[in-house]
Amino acid sequence: MRILDALQMQKMDQYTIEEIGVPGKVLMENAAKSWIEAAKPDLDNCNKIFLFCGAGNNGGDGYAIARNLSNQGYQCIVVAVKPPKSRDCLLNARVWTHFGKTLSWDEFINLLPMTSKTDVLIDAIMGTGVESEIRGTMVDVVKCVDQLSGQKIAVDIPTGISASTGDKLGVAIRVNKCITFHKEKVGHYLQPGKTYSGELICQKISIYEKYFDEDRHYYLTTKQVARELLLQREPNSYKNVFGHLLVWCGATGTQGAAILAASGAIRMGTGLVTAALPQTDDAFLITRSPELMTCAQQSLTDSMLNNYQSIVLGCGLGRNKNRWKSIVNKIKKFEKPIVLDADAFFGIEHFYDLDPHKLVLTPHPGEFAQLTGNPKPTNNLERIEQGLNFISKYPTTLVLKGAPSIIFTSDHKVHINETGNAGMATAGSGDVLAGMIGGLLAQGLNTVDAAKLGVWLHGRSGDIFDNQYCQESLIATDLISNIKNAFKELY
Repeated sequence: MRILDALQMQKMDQYTIEEIGVPGKVLMENAAKSWIEAAKPDLDNCNKIFLFCGAGNNGGDGYAIARNLSNQGYQCIVVAVKPPKSRDCLLNARVWTHFGKTLSWDEFINLLPMTSKTDVLIDAIMGTGVESEIRGTMVDVVKCVDQLSGQKIAVDIPTGISASTGDKLGVAIRVNKCITFHKEKVGHYLQPGKTYSGELICQKISIYEKYFDEDRHYYLTTKQVARELLLQREPNSYKNVFGHLLVWCGATGTQGAAILAASGAIRMGTGLVTAALPQTDDAFLITRSPELMTCAQQSLTDSMLNNYQSIVLGCGLGRNKNRWKSIVNKIKKFEKPIVLDADAFFGIEHFYDLDPHKLVLTPHPGEFAQLTGNPKPTNNLERIEQGLNFISKYPTTLVLKGAPSIIFTSDHKVHINETGNAGMATAGSGDVLAGMIGGLLAQGLNTVDAAKLGVWLHGRSGDIFDNQYCQESLIATDLISNIKNAFKELY
């Protein structure tokens, strides 16, 4: 599903007005009516409705909403946190004066406390056009509205959240529900924007669907997207049809990483999974996961590697760079897909000799810093820019793990995953994901589709556990046990 950043939405809006000929005031009226339609369940049982309106078009939407609500018999109080400034905001503010009263911010403050839990507070202060940090008197305004009692609903996006990145612009209003227009925005799905947006609803308002030549394209990996990537299994199939994965992971003392990766892979429907381990670990593995096969890492030869459809490499394997040089020399002739994770990034200079199009990289923030030589990203803007810069130089499939995980592809598409939670930031979670993606690659999915489906199922497995128990007690083996439940939701 395509989603937009602030500039892309602005261009689409401008094209609709200037080239298609739909007046801005018509779009604003459409926005007001569609917003009310989506908000109805929250409005019908409320006492009063407070609309906090800014100076731009987001504020204009607020004035139009107030007028339409007033016509329907609702008690509306408009609070102008700033005087109207944009043309359509001025128009709707002027029309509103014939329907109801407007309080200035100072007048509203002097009447506090005046909101209650039975009131609805509508945030129409800044919208998607603001991308810079909130400063001056607006800081106190935003803080105050955020702390008021009542059900809070945003128009388009919560004030103080970047529509392009989900980053917090210093201060922000946390809402219970956000009703946006035409397309969901990137900032609705990246943290903390996702949390601040609450329940998200998108309404059509007659914006013309036209995309421009952008340097990036944003997509959301939804349940429907994941469902469309599922592999079909013929009734007369047998295990060899569903691939053979090699999990080349683990060392003495870190064999758990191999068990987690291999167990994640076998739960993905992979026909065969072999774990390459130090020979002394074989018995330990078999007692934990009897479905898996094993071989000694030292015994792997070029001819043996040809028996596998994909490889997962790196989890718990150690950081000896000479060893990584030797491993890369061994897999240079392997022409099938490889998942690189964890310790593999400490020998990354050797992997640059491999074809990037056959690789899936799955670093967490610290490992990504190791990859790029840059400091860890401190916000989503840096995270996105660093990811795009990396694939521009090294056109691979890059999975930046996090809440949510983001997938960057060689064609500059940015896929944001809708599933996952903070409880998944736990030891071994990344090993499970690497195995899941590797298992899908072994079954024939390409690197991008395997990454998208694997990341969605991985995140959904964590969400299922969270819904049943809590984030705090989530461990990696819980993810493995819930893969079957995540799959079931796709059928």
